[in-house]
Amino acid sequence: MTMLAHSLPPAVPSVVDRARTAFGALLVLARDHGRLDQVLVMTQAINAGTVARAVQRFSETDEGRRLFAERPRIDRAHVDFDALRRLPDGTLGREYTRFLDDNGISPDAFEELPAVGDERAALIMLRMRQTHDLWHVLTGYAPDVRGELLLQAFMYAQVRIPSALVLVAFGTLRWMKLERAYFAALRRAYRRGLAASFLPTFRWEEHWETPVDDLRERLACPA
Repeated sequence: MTMLAHSLPPAVPSVVDRARTAFGALLVLARDHGRLDQVLVMTQAINAGTVARAVQRFSETDEGRRLFAERPRIDRAHVDFDALRRLPDGTLGREYTRFLDDNGISPDAFEELPAVGDERAALIMLRMRQTHDLWHVLTGYAPDVRGELLLQAFMYAQVRIPSALVLVAFGTLRWMKLERAYFAALRRAYRRGLAASFLPTFRWEEHWETPVDDLRERLACPA
C-alpha cells in the first residue's frame, strides 16, 4: 500500500523545531529579500500543520483524490511550453508563458517533491509551488514585492496557510509604505480570495486554450 492510499494524517515536526527553522529563514530574508530559497524554507516549516489538514481536506473531495491519483506536474517534462506560446493572445497558456518570459521565470524552478515525510503532503506543496505563477496570471498581481504581498493575502483567504499571513505582515513592515491605498488593496485581495473558487485543486493544465477572462468569470475572480 502506498502512502497515498492511507488516510492517516502526515506527521508534523514539533512547534519548537518549526519555529526555529522559520525564524532562521526570516533572518536571512531580512538581510536579502532575493533569497527565495529561504521563503521556501520558511513556508515549509510554518505550513506543516496546515498542509497536514489539507491532506485530509483533499482526500474528502473528488478533485483532491484525483490530484493524489494522477500527480499532475507543470514543468518542461510534462508541459509543451513552446506550444503554449503559440496559443492566441489572451488564453491561459499564452498569458502564462508571457508572464514567465517577461519576468525571466523558469517553469522548472520546482521539480522535486519536498522531503516532508508524506507523499500526499509533498504533492500538495509541489502543486502550490508549480501553480503559483498561474495564480499571478489569474489575479493580475505583478511579481514584484507589492504584487507578491497582495497575492499572499489572496492565498491566505483561500487556504489559511500561516506563512502567507507572516509574509504579508513581515513584507508590509519591511518594504511597503504604509499608505491607505496599499491597505485598501490588501483588503480587496483578501476579499477576492474569499469569493473565488478553491484554486489548489483546479486543473489549470486542462484550460490552456481558455481565455483568462473566461476563467476569471468561471472561478469568481474578476480582475
